[in-house]
Amino acid sequence: MEGKASILQEVLEDMHRNETFERALGRILRAHSRDYEDYLELMSEIRERAGQEKVDIVEAARREASEG
Repeated sequence: MEGKASILQEVLEDMHRNETFERALGRILRAHSRDYEDYLELMSEIRERAGQEKVDIVEAARREASEG
């Protein structure tokens, strides 16, 4: 997906208090006129990385965004 790192960075910077990463990602993707397929693609990548590296999804997203 084009712009994946910048979207993840925006999600991490704009997460509301007590908002889950999944909800924040959906909100940001909708703001960028992205669809549910984009959400599923990103979440599956983040969850896979989180499982492989044994970190939570927020940390996995941080690592993915920093590698951009």
